[in-house]
Amino acid sequence: MTTGSRADAIEEMSELAEALFDIIEEENADVPDIRHAVVEALAHQNLYNIEMAAALSALSEGRRPDAELDSLVLNMKAVHKSLVKAITAWNEAE
Repeated sequence: MTTGSRADAIEEMSELAEALFDIIEEENADVPDIRHAVVEALAHQNLYNIEMAAALSALSEGRRPDAELDSLVLNMKAVHKSLVKAITAWNEAE
């Protein structure tokens, strides 16, 4: 994969991942908290994976991936918060 096509693929996946959050909000408004929390955690994990690919791509191109790493940290926190929410909802459901 060339550098340009890799960057294009990462950008496209990033846009699609962001669109998932709109879908989650629309489609999961009336579903139980646990299902919503799990889907949200998966969406955040997807963003994290995309940012990891972007950071690795920047490194392979010889660039400093500062922005990508900052985004990774934010997405890592979002994954953690979503998982805590999912676990809490799961425990409350039992």
